[in-house]
Amino acid sequence: MKSIKQEIIDSIIEQTGLPEEYVCACLEKSARPEWGDYSLACFRLSKTLGKSPDTIAKEIASRIKSTDLIEKVQPVTGYVNIFLSSTKLVEIALKEGIQIPDYGNGKRIVIDYSSPNIAKPFSIGHLRSTVIGNALSKIYTELGYKCIGINFLGDWGVQFGHILDGIKREDDSVLTVDMTKPSDQQPLITFVNKKTGRDLNKYYVISTSANDPAGREWAREVFGMLESGDDRIRCFWEIARKKSIEEFDHIYELLGINFHTDDNRYGGESEITPADINNAVAEMDKKGLTRISDGALIVDLERYGMPTCLLRKSDGATLYAARDVAAAIARYNTYKFSKMLYVVGADQKLHFRQVFKVLELMGYSWAKDCVHIDFGLVRFKSDQGREKMSTRRGTTILLEDVLNEAIKRSQALMKERVPEMADKVSPSEASEVARAVGIGAVIFNDLKNKRIKDVDFNWEQILTFDGETGPYLQYTHTRLDSLIRKYDTAKGLSRPEPDYKLLTASEEISIIKEMIQFPDIVKQSADEYEPSILSNYLLNLAGLFNRYYQIHRIISDDENLSSTRICLVARLKEVLKKGMGFLGITPLEKM
Repeated sequence: MKSIKQEIIDSIIEQTGLPEEYVCACLEKSARPEWGDYSLACFRLSKTLGKSPDTIAKEIASRIKSTDLIEKVQPVTGYVNIFLSSTKLVEIALKEGIQIPDYGNGKRIVIDYSSPNIAKPFSIGHLRSTVIGNALSKIYTELGYKCIGINFLGDWGVQFGHILDGIKREDDSVLTVDMTKPSDQQPLITFVNKKTGRDLNKYYVISTSANDPAGREWAREVFGMLESGDDRIRCFWEIARKKSIEEFDHIYELLGINFHTDDNRYGGESEITPADINNAVAEMDKKGLTRISDGALIVDLERYGMPTCLLRKSDGATLYAARDVAAAIARYNTYKFSKMLYVVGADQKLHFRQVFKVLELMGYSWAKDCVHIDFGLVRFKSDQGREKMSTRRGTTILLEDVLNEAIKRSQALMKERVPEMADKVSPSEASEVARAVGIGAVIFNDLKNKRIKDVDFNWEQILTFDGETGPYLQYTHTRLDSLIRKYDTAKGLSRPEPDYKLLTASEEISIIKEMIQFPDIVKQSADEYEPSILSNYLLNLAGLFNRYYQIHRIISDDENLSSTRICLVARLKEVLKKGMGFLGITPLEKM
């Protein structure tokens, strides 16, 4: 099973003898219809062959013969333009359907994504990592890879000391001030068990907002006790982690994500033991990579154009780089991955460059297979302009609040459409529709943007049935489904066999030619780690259909033509449904 583009590549290689690497790199979808369907650029061969690109294009074009798929070739200004047979494309798309080849063949890909912090709020700032990572996981799975999703929680750090400091400042009756002395901490356990993850964050903000050096030092002491295995602090930590995960699960359920499966799991900094870190550091020492600088343990990376990589502070505390190196080694030993993707914000670019370089210097050949999938921020406009959210200031915009607001606004939008929906959707169905539309709008608003760009969040722009939105895609899907149901109601099981030769309208051919790009678009989205490629493809495909729908009657008195056009509608629905599913958006049959 091959994509259309791969069929063309194979045909060109077979008939011209050109290297596969060259053809794959230089064959692109044509920018204009008059230039054919694909164009092969010949400029890179000019210096090698000592001929002009025009001459090379003419020579290559003369060797490519027409096939049932390739209708004609045409050399133009250094390009070989390839025109495909519309008849063959219609037959492939409608009769065979659009199939995605198995590129992965079961190879494993580990995807580290989402990664909120325990006892801190799940903010809108974690949305991008969550939806980008989820989309890439679904896309790679469709391509035949075995994906392992790891939600690497920030579940280890001085924040736990700050939470206890906040509790102490708010109500010291449940907390012995001097935690270093043995005492009965049952009042604390009882107290924390009654609190939510949001409550725990409130105490974190109380502590950090106090800006008290003594409080900061006490928080560090408490974390040191946790690291050393103090049972009392460990018990508190376990409760805080459990409560946070329960709240996270509710948010993930809204987004259609589950981290309690064989392939998706919760991990965290806490699972990287001191022994793991010490072993990794010892290995670096043995290979002569480390040295002491001002009492701290570092790896000097200046010769590679990077600052020194700090592994351990002078007080003995290990840092993120040491933990991430140890975690990467543990993951490779567990999964033997072909790739490991870290879906983490762009502000961590230097950190991952350093970690990957250290792994490379340690001699791990798979370091080249570790990739940082960076992305920009989500920003809300405020009176002071665009500002980055801060947990420490207590001004975080919670993701759950945003998702609930999206559902609420979607419900209001549904009520405005009541006259149109009355005969289609029951009140209970309307509630589910509103949820799917609201959540889908938030997800798509993120994924339609190139991941490296910042995303401005504007309710009026994301929750509309017109324009480049999730609701627009969902509405197009319902329109396709409605046409199929309408046809089936009228015709029952007595559908005439489709006559593919009847699809000759330019709008129909445009849809077909776009549909056959689907496997290549999915692969390109994976290769470039860019869900926006798929998102914008779906928008374009939906736009082509909606223009077609305005011009042509799908169901008419001509039974053969109606049957064939419904076949086109059904295949288009399959592509749209799959594509939306890869992005984590629920396709709707009624709305």
